[in-house]
Amino acid sequence: MERFLTLALAGTLSFLSLHAQTCDIVVFSDMGDKFTLMVDGAEVNATPASRVVASSIRNETPSLLVRFADASKTPIKQNGYFPLGKEYTVVITTNKKGQLVLRPSGEAELGTASKAEDAKPKPTTFVEDAPAEDVVEEQTVDMNVGGQTVTTTTVVEESADGVNDMDGENVNMSFGVNGMGVNMNVNVNGTGTGTTTGTSTAKTTTTTTTTTKVTQTGAVAVKPVTTTKPETTAVLEPVYKMPGYNGPVGCGYPMSSSEFDEAKASISSKGFEDTKMTLVKQIGRDRCFTVDQVKGLMGLFSFEDNKLDLAKFAYDHTYDIGNYYKVNDVFSFESSVEDLNEYIKSR
Repeated sequence: MERFLTLALAGTLSFLSLHAQTCDIVVFSDMGDKFTLMVDGAEVNATPASRVVASSIRNETPSLLVRFADASKTPIKQNGYFPLGKEYTVVITTNKKGQLVLRPSGEAELGTASKAEDAKPKPTTFVEDAPAEDVVEEQTVDMNVGGQTVTTTTVVEESADGVNDMDGENVNMSFGVNGMGVNMNVNVNGTGTGTTTGTSTAKTTTTTTTTTKVTQTGAVAVKPVTTTKPETTAVLEPVYKMPGYNGPVGCGYPMSSSEFDEAKASISSKGFEDTKMTLVKQIGRDRCFTVDQVKGLMGLFSFEDNKLDLAKFAYDHTYDIGNYYKVNDVFSFESSVEDLNEYIKSR
């Protein structure tokens, strides 16, 4: 009995070891074309089908040959890299040149080819930020002329980009109060600092109002009224310099290690890749990554198309874009590398 159990255990371990030394490849056409598949010269399906599963492949770099039932379509022959112990999904699609190609779509545990993926709910928890509103500052000066109060209001508008819309303006007014002619000149002189992303702007505005009351005996000057807004100190964002990097820069200041770790943990906790992608784009919309951080985020995705989508999005939000070639290490297929390279060239 003991010998029988030993042999059974050895057989089970041998089977598991053999199972781990193979991979499965699921090939399907996104256009529904029927085809036959050959892997390393061996025919997988004799009858053309739009979805074919090749099982127990022991070569990590097999040669895939697709022959279409429609003879007018050119066969596809392409090599790929498929580490053993996984199941890989490959889609037949067209590239930007209109050519039929094989493109990896994802990977899963062995034996899951027959399982359908759960429906992916549309995220409803993310809300777009409201657009920044213009800042309006209003300054009022009251004067007494001939027993009546005349109020002059100066409105200074500052747009969302921090640029004052009324620097160096002069306002001249002439009017009569109780039969007396009144000439008024309001001079607004402002000085402001240039603004950049992440920089607060200090601005001092001085309004000087001079009123002359005209009577029958002559002109009597009224003491000017000067109102000065308190001056604030500008706070400038520090300039970041990555140690050992002197290449082109794509954004200003990358996320700190602690901030990135928190963001990565939040993304990783999501169950669906669509939800993960939505969260990545929400986080990256107003932040800056490093190439190593982009690679870390791509590693959270199983589907090749999602990795490619993330790499394209993150390019415009990465500091050391001169190192961006390093993200190619995350892809399984050369077609993804070529697609990303074409995208970067078009920027």
